[in-house]
Amino acid sequence: MNIHQTADPVHFTCPVELTIAMIGGKWKPLLLWELRGEPRRFNALQAAMPGITHKVLAQQLRGLERDGFITRTEREGEVRHVEYALSTFGGTLRPVLNAMADWAKTHHAQVGATLDSGPLDAR
Repeated sequence: MNIHQTADPVHFTCPVELTIAMIGGKWKPLLLWELRGEPRRFNALQAAMPGITHKVLAQQLRGLERDGFITRTEREGEVRHVEYALSTFGGTLRPVLNAMADWAKTHHAQVGATLDSGPLDAR
């Protein structure tokens, strides 16, 4: 959702509503979490997110790029490939993502969930 493409400013009654409108959904927050470190290739992102289809991943990446949260860079070499990374604007979401992760680490047992640890746990 790129609210900058509308003729008139879009009004939100709550700042959380705006944030959810921009990065809400099942996959966008997870993609941003995956991209919070180093740039990643498409296949690496898909492997890190079981259950996401090729089509949905491509759509979500295009939307995040359109809204300015990520960058897409084509790399030349023996094999051409594309890397995705957080943009400077997308990087402003790191504290939000970290706060969500901290909340989950603190309260997962209370809500009847378990969490994997490892590379995804790093900031």
